Amino acid sequence: MSITLHRMAFLLALAGLPLLLPFTTNAQAPTGAQASTAVPGTERPRGSNKWRIVFDERAKSDGTISFRIWPKDGQPLQIDVPVVDGQSENHIASSARDALKVGLGKGFHVEVDDGEDVLVKARRGTGDFGLQLIGNTARDVDIKLRRE
Repeated sequence: MSITLHRMAFLLALAGLPLLLPFTTNAQAPTGAQASTAVPGTERPRGSNKWRIVFDERAKSDGTISFRIWPKDGQPLQIDVPVVDGQSENHIASSARDALKVGLGKGFHVEVDDGEDVLVKARRGTGDFGLQLIGNTARDVDIKLRRE
């Protein structure tokens, strides 16, 4: 497997992403956070205490997958997941898990299930929350959201 110099730099940057996410405006913890990603006219989705994100197919380009999370009684926040060309659905799920864990904080439990699925669960006292897929620029990566 040949890794180009720009792909190696991207992977190194990705490895340091969890350290940087708490300092970005897109990855704020929901407790008292004022998310700057609220979109006027965007309707709050029906909430659930558990969501399943299903990833399918290998990425055919670099890109970003963007989720909007609507905490109970809070402003929505956006969490972006970087994707590398050629990344498998299992690796995309792991990257999504890591970004969601950092972005959502202690009120949520995030885990990979069956390799290509990510479960996002509200911990006791957090309340139901909404989840939306707001963007995906990684070619050929299919994503489905399911309330559980």
